[in-house]
Amino acid sequence: MTLLAQLPLPQALALLANGYLDEALAAVQRLDDAADEEALHDTRVALRRLHSLMRAYRSEFAPAVPRKLRRAVRRLARASNPARDAEVQQAWVLRQGHGLTPVQQEGYRWLLARLQPAALLELEQALQRGVKRLARRLRPHLKVLVDSGDSATRYAAACAAHAEPLGREVLAALAVVAGPGDVGGAHAARILVKRLRYLLAPLRNDGPACEHAVAVLRLLQDLLGDLHDRQVLAEQLRDSAAAAAALHVRTLFDAAPRQPAAWRAPQLPGLLVLAARNHDGVLACHAALRQNFLDRLEPVLRQPLLGALLELRETGGGT
Repeated sequence: MTLLAQLPLPQALALLANGYLDEALAAVQRLDDAADEEALHDTRVALRRLHSLMRAYRSEFAPAVPRKLRRAVRRLARASNPARDAEVQQAWVLRQGHGLTPVQQEGYRWLLARLQPAALLELEQALQRGVKRLARRLRPHLKVLVDSGDSATRYAAACAAHAEPLGREVLAALAVVAGPGDVGGAHAARILVKRLRYLLAPLRNDGPACEHAVAVLRLLQDLLGDLHDRQVLAEQLRDSAAAAAALHVRTLFDAAPRQPAAWRAPQLPGLLVLAARNHDGVLACHAALRQNFLDRLEPVLRQPLLGALLELRETGGGT
């Protein structure tokens, strides 16, 4: 049993929040090192964990931490999402250069240029300023949280109390995920799974049941994340094809060529091949998700969650 599990809830939350701030500060200081490929990822993870903690325990943080500061945490946690999505999409497209004909290569090269990630230098500088300012402003309020008095509720018991309804939401969301084209349903389930995993993760070393549940949630989150990335890329490819066609038509319109074939954008053959490959990826991701989780929610997910909740309640003294 860890000391964290038995701490009064306000002290545990302040300890975790300060720890995530420390991790974010250490990570942003590494952003200036161009050879450090994990600095941005580590910054994003620390900020997401902090945001998830403050969201899960909103009512506990609210008296000590102003709403404006809690919103600042949310903004920072979300700031790098577009750049991350662009990097993931670009990495996938880069791997697709094989087997393309010269005609298809034109669309491939055009899409790669279009998927250049957002200006990383600006993003990194904004994160450095934002994290340092956030830590400076947030830490005094976390001290107020610690000094707010002991709570009869231990952190482990509070975690179980928050995780139980969230677990029901996760199971309900997964139960209604439809086919591979259900972008909204899969995305909603992914967000809930991530929130539940972050909620339980600080206590994953407090017993085998909690450790197992967190491991299951991580695998589930990875599968949903892969599916989400492929679904987002499908939308990007569709929008890119429309943009290429519109650009080509605008370019040719004044000339009004009589040959119908001249109106087809040269990027389309390559974009269609990439879209077909990505669609195969969507199908494969959804098949893995269904085989590993959606068709077996009771034994694979619900039972591990129930075991973790029982373990946490026992650790927290049942309060």
